Order: sequence, then C-alpha cells, then structure tokens
Amino acid sequence: MAANQTLYVNNLNDKINVETLKKSLREVFAAFGGIIDIIAMKSLKRRGQAWIIFKEVSAATNSLKSLQGFPFYNKPMRIAYSRSKSDVVAKADGTYVERPKKIVKREDVRRKAASGSAPVAQEPTRAAAPAAAAAAPTESQKSIQDRIGWNPNQVAAPTAAAAPKGVTEPNRTLFVENLPLEATDTMLSMLFRQYPGFQEVRLIPGRNVAFADYQNEYQAGMAMQGLQGFAMTPEVKLMLSYARK
Repeated sequence: MAANQTLYVNNLNDKINVETLKKSLREVFAAFGGIIDIIAMKSLKRRGQAWIIFKEVSAATNSLKSLQGFPFYNKPMRIAYSRSKSDVVAKADGTYVERPKKIVKREDVRRKAASGSAPVAQEPTRAAAPAAAAAAPTESQKSIQDRIGWNPNQVAAPTAAAAPKGVTEPNRTLFVENLPLEATDTMLSMLFRQYPGFQEVRLIPGRNVAFADYQNEYQAGMAMQGLQGFAMTPEVKLMLSYARK
C-alpha cells in the first residue's frame, strides 16, 4: 500500500463512545504531526475502526511505525495506509470526484419489506479500508507479558538496566524516565493501565519524566518488570524505578 496522508486503524474497542474514541485517538496521534480530521462512525458495520487524516505524509508514516500494535483501550491497534485518498485531501489537491449515490428502487424496498428485512442505506465511503487489514483475523487477547512486545523494533533491556540507580524501597509509585518528547498523559495511561491496580499517571511537563501510581507495591513491581526498557519509539526506551519517598 502506497504511503499517503490517511491511516486506516482497526481492532479498536467498539464499546467506547465514538466521540470519546475520536478525542483519545487525536491525543495519541497528534504527537506525530498535525491532523486534518479523524473519522469514526457509530453504525454497527463501521464500529471498531477509524481513519486518521494527517497534514503530512511523513507524520502518517512516523505514527504508523511507532504506534503499530499500541495497546489502545486494552486492544492492540492495527494500522495501515488507507487504500484510497480521503475526500478532504482530494478536495484540497483538486482531484476530488463525487461518488454516485446508490439509488434504492421502490420495487426493491417493497420486496425487502415483504421478506421482513428493511433496506440498509449505504454509508458514504470517506476512506476505504485496506483489503489486507480488513481480511486479517482478529488478534486474540494475549497475556500482558506477551502483549508488551508490540513494537517490532523493541529490544529486551539488559538486566543491568533494570536495576534502580539508588537504593529505593519498593512502593506503589513508579518513576518513569527517558520519555519521548511526543509522550502524552493519554498515551502513558494506555500503556500502564494494562497492569492490574493502575490508578493514574502524572506527566511532568518539560522534563521527560512521569510518575505512575498503583494500588500497592506488588502491582507496581509487576508493571516495572514488564515495562522496563519498553520502546515507546524505535529510538527511545523507558527507564523505570520506584519513586523516592
């Protein structure tokens, strides 16, 4: 599929309200560049998928590489370039051609009504889903430890890196260092809430660090073990330790 400004995202949690879903997607994807529009629909046929339209192709490419498989509302996102150009981009570059509307004949309506099934109005296609992504089987929910390997460029952190710099007593709060500049509260919450007992994450502006709170020290330790050295981007790997009290 040729690189373009529009990304097709599926395997999204279809139980999330559409407006909430769009807001959360914008917070996560906007870290990689300007967004023109996000399309997500309420209909049963279209739920669990969305289209992210970037201003620049480079931003779409960077987000595709970095967020492929990212745990979004506890489901790994599947991302691909859209099969066709979105309407908003086509109108901007002068290549837009209006699609013919589907005409439902009265005879068809009466025939379907008689058979007990109402006609289904076709929704306007604003960006087509790539055939390969649509045909991909639904990924089963793996264990937390398995799902942590979502970034294909992630390399397991050496044992030495897992050790805290100073002697810090285990507690329920984790100190998170070496965050990428594009990290947001929403992105970090999506990551840390995979582990049981998660309460909140607090991003410290301008310092590339954050604090993640769990209900107890054992749950915090489980999260630290699983996310130590986690590659938020191909170049940046997290450093976790217990917060100093």
